[in-house]
Amino acid sequence: MIESTRATDAPLQRLLLERIYSATGKAWRIGITGSPGAGKSTLIESLGMVAIEHGHRLAVLATDPAAATTGGSILGDRFRMTSLSSHPNAFIRPSSNRGSDTALSRRIRESILVCEAAGYDVVIVETVGAGQSDVTIADVVDMVIVASLPNAGDEVQGIKRGIMEYADIVAVTKSDIDRSLALRAASQLRSALSLIRSRFRDWQARTAIVSSVTGEGVGDLWALCEQFFAPTRQLSIEQNRRQQRRRWFEEALIEALIDRVRTEAHSAHSIERIYSAIEDGTVLPPIAAIEIVHSWRTSQ
Repeated sequence: MIESTRATDAPLQRLLLERIYSATGKAWRIGITGSPGAGKSTLIESLGMVAIEHGHRLAVLATDPAAATTGGSILGDRFRMTSLSSHPNAFIRPSSNRGSDTALSRRIRESILVCEAAGYDVVIVETVGAGQSDVTIADVVDMVIVASLPNAGDEVQGIKRGIMEYADIVAVTKSDIDRSLALRAASQLRSALSLIRSRFRDWQARTAIVSSVTGEGVGDLWALCEQFFAPTRQLSIEQNRRQQRRRWFEEALIEALIDRVRTEAHSAHSIERIYSAIEDGTVLPPIAAIEIVHSWRTSQ
C-alpha cells in the first residue's frame, strides 16, 4: 500500500502514515551503497546476521534497477540473502526504482517508517549502486556504508568527492581474494578520507576490511556501527534527521503541487500548451513554471 503510485491509494497512504508515525523513529537507519559487484548484498547478509545475534530485529529495504525498455526488475535479493530471508527476526523487501535515474525507490522514506512501526530496530537500505546518484542515500539514513572492492585500483580517484563525501564507513569487501591488496586499499582510502570534511563534527569516517565469505572483519564493522549509534551521538543523529525531514517536506511539497496542477481540469489545456512551447524552445522552463503557478493561483 505504501509503495503504490495509484492516486486512489493516496488517502489510505496518508491515513496509514498518520496512524503509525508515533511508533517510528527509534531504529538505526543504515545505508549501504557501492558500485555493482562490490558485494553489497552479501555484506548486508553477513552484517545483518551479526545484528540479529546481538538481539536486534532487522529490516532490509533493497532497490533494484528497472529495465529501461520493459520497466521490470528481477528483485532477487531474497535469493541472494538466503540466511536472512529465512530468519524470523529479519524482513527483506526488494523494490524497483521504476526506471528512474535515482538509486532508491520512490517511497523509501515511508517504507522505513512502516518497518520501524512494525518493530524492526535496525533498518538497512541498499541502493542500486548506480554511481553518483547514490548520494541520495544520505538523505534517508543516519549512517552511510560504502562498499569498495580491494582491487578497485583507480576507482578511488574516479569516485572523487561524490559518494565519498557522505561515507561514514568505507568497507573494503572481498578481502579473502587478496588480503594484502585489501590492506593497501584500506590505507589509500584512509588517506583519501582524511582530506574530506566529515558530515558530522563528532564522527570521522572509518575504514574496515571485511570478507562476507570467511566472516573476517564483519564483527568489527558492526562494532563501528555501535560506536556510530552510541548514546553520546544521539544529538548529532537527531539534528541530521531534522534536516532530512525538512528536505523531505520540500520534495513532497513540490510533488504534491505538480500533481495538483496536473489534475486540475481547468489547467489541463494550459499545461499542454506550455509543454509544447517548452519543447519548441519558445518559452524558457523557469518562465513557464511561473506562468503555471500564476494561472493556478488566479483560478482559485
